[in-house]
Order: sequence, then C-alpha cells, then structure tokens
Amino acid sequence: MKILKNIALLAIVITVFTSCKSDKKEQPTIEVKEVITDNIIEVIAKDFTFTVDSVIPSGWSTFRMKNIGIMEHFFFMTKLPDTITFDDYVNEVGADFGKAWNAYKDGEVDKAGAYGILGANIPAWYSNATLMGGIGMISGGETGITTMKLTTGNYVMECYVKASNGQFHSELGIINPITVSDEVTQMTPPEANVELILTNESIEVKGDIVAGENIIAVHFNEHPEVGLGNDIHLIKVDENTNMDDVTFWMDWLNIGGLTSPGPAVFLGGAHEMPVGYIDYFNCNLEAGDYAFVAETPIGRIKTFTVK
Repeated sequence: MKILKNIALLAIVITVFTSCKSDKKEQPTIEVKEVITDNIIEVIAKDFTFTVDSVIPSGWSTFRMKNIGIMEHFFFMTKLPDTITFDDYVNEVGADFGKAWNAYKDGEVDKAGAYGILGANIPAWYSNATLMGGIGMISGGETGITTMKLTTGNYVMECYVKASNGQFHSELGIINPITVSDEVTQMTPPEANVELILTNESIEVKGDIVAGENIIAVHFNEHPEVGLGNDIHLIKVDENTNMDDVTFWMDWLNIGGLTSPGPAVFLGGAHEMPVGYIDYFNCNLEAGDYAFVAETPIGRIKTFTVK
C-alpha cells in the first residue's frame, strides 16, 4: 500500500536577521509540520492475499482496492477490543464461523442449527468488536474505491467469499492485521451526488445516478437485532443476470452462496458500519441497468437504469 500525502505548511517561523559588517546573525529558521490532507490507501487483492500497509492513519481515508485475481473479493474491517489480538480473532471468530459452515455443508444441521453452533461458540468479547466498513464485492479486474473514517485501534481486514472448495478466503490467507495509528489525517469526506439510506427494511436512493463518475454516500441508519449490519453491493445487470440467483448467492449459508464465480459483475459498495456512520464509494458507470443488492439483510434489491 502506498499512502499519498499532500503536505500543508502549518507553521512557518522566520527569525529576522540582518548583516552588518562583521556581525553575523542566525539564519532564518523554518519549522515545517506535516498534515495529511489527501490520504489514499492502496489495497491489492488477489487469490489469496491482500497487499496493504499494516499501519495507517486515523481519520478519513480513501481506500482503493484493485482485484487482480480471478475470484470476487472485498474487504471488511472489524475493530478489535483493546485486549484482543489478531490471533485471537483468527483462532476464535474465524474458527467458529468455519465450524458453523462446515456443519451445515456436511448436512449435520440445518440453517437454524448452524446459527445455533455459531451462537454457542462465538467468544463473548466479539459483542464488543465494532464492524467498521470496507469495500463491497468486486469482480476480477475491477477496482473499488471507498472513503471512510476510522478511529485509533487494532483491526482485522478480511475477505470471506468462498473458494470453489467451500473454504472462506480468510482461511486461505486473505486476512490481515491493521493498526490505525493516532496520526490523524485532516482529510475531509468527498461531496456526494447520491445518498443511499440503509434501514433494516429498505434501500432508499436520493439523487440521480449518472453515466460517468458518481460518489455515493451510504448512510447506516439501522442495525439488525441479529447478525451483521446492513451493507450494499453494486452489480451490473444484463440479459444473463438472474436476480433470484443473485439473492441466493449473497447468503453465505447457502451451498454455493458467496462461492466464486458469482452470478453477476460486482462493482464495489460498502460494508456495515455503526448506526449514524457514513461511507462514500465511487463508481464510474456506463449507460445500462444496475442493481444494489445486500448480503445483510438477505433479499433486498434496488434496480436502476443509467441513461
């Protein structure tokens, strides 16, 4: 990952000097302090690794993820409680999702039973972890861009799409520890031309999505009582797109759900954040048909046409 910085001169202190005959005064003293005013974090996703810096500033940052793999990828950020380590997350949370999925996949339990296994095994500290957003689903060869605000702490960045053998990508290596430092960017959020309001029941779109560049502000207005929070993913819709297949695929507990290859071309989006937060994602669209789809809650779809 590269962090690109526009440097602002915060304070310039000049000591006035004169030169008279043999008298020598001190040279001008210039004190320069850096302010990160435009912070771009590069993420490279492939099958099966993330390439990204392990330490990033706090505050607003723009994440730009290029998927150079064949499979779909995204990244999702979880802020860990202060006493919890990356290894704790991998060995406890990751392992517990794997137990629930494998029991369902092997026919040992139904969906309710799988959720029961997850609930019985997930560590108590996980209720104090914070879901802090990320870039939505991106097909191979596509690039996703999102701007979001992160606070100081330790995070996990992961992709839990599944490979053809049913393993989560996070189990195969697409999971990284990220430290958000106390160095704060002075970056401000971008100006959006579209507002996307997410509740537990609906996807509300305010503004016109146009051909060309769009910046979409995603407002997280509610959080489901059970499970992960609201999210949104953008797909291209054509004559080969079956929305029933898309809905089925977005459910990780379906056999074949979230398993690459996906049923549509995915162009990014935004993962769940706390209620009241806003995520901004960019999309450069050609004329045609598109849809916003959700992984959580399953079944929400909002189609639209760009002219």
